[in-house]
Amino acid sequence: MTEEIRRKTEYALSLIASGDSRGVDELYLCMGRVMMFIARSVTGDNFTAEEVVQDSLLKVVRGISGYKKGTNAYAWVCRVVKNTALSAAEKIRPDASLEDFHALSDGGGEEEKSAARLTVEKLISSLYPPELGRMIFMKYFMDMTVREIAAELGKSKSYVAKQIVKAEQQMRGMLKD
Repeated sequence: MTEEIRRKTEYALSLIASGDSRGVDELYLCMGRVMMFIARSVTGDNFTAEEVVQDSLLKVVRGISGYKKGTNAYAWVCRVVKNTALSAAEKIRPDASLEDFHALSDGGGEEEKSAARLTVEKLISSLYPPELGRMIFMKYFMDMTVREIAAELGKSKSYVAKQIVKAEQQMRGMLKD
């Protein structure tokens, strides 16, 4: 990300904060492609991703008071989009399995990818309670922080951190067997 994008994003948010509707257009011009990329990455669907971007713009406008001027405006907007997309994805596929996320591994050939994918799916689906698998998926495949996972699940940070350590230990044990 360049300094120019940061500056433009900060400017767009300052326009929105002052009630100037041009801020939404500025924000979309500056970050629309990034917003769409994030939304599509999470939802896996172009149509849903477009709705997520629109909903995210509304959330930015409504929640502009939650943004502290001078902090990372770009990251703040990205977080709004990611959280909106996660909520939308959960509504689309509340019982989504890891099979839906077909690009989890970076193996060379298709056979390597399939074997790695099956191993990852087996490890995560073997975790007990199932909430552990969801936490691991959020941390490692969605690059969410412990704080973000805790907020998403409505749990404390310390609880999530301890559960992730527990899940990692369980997976290590399974790999040894």
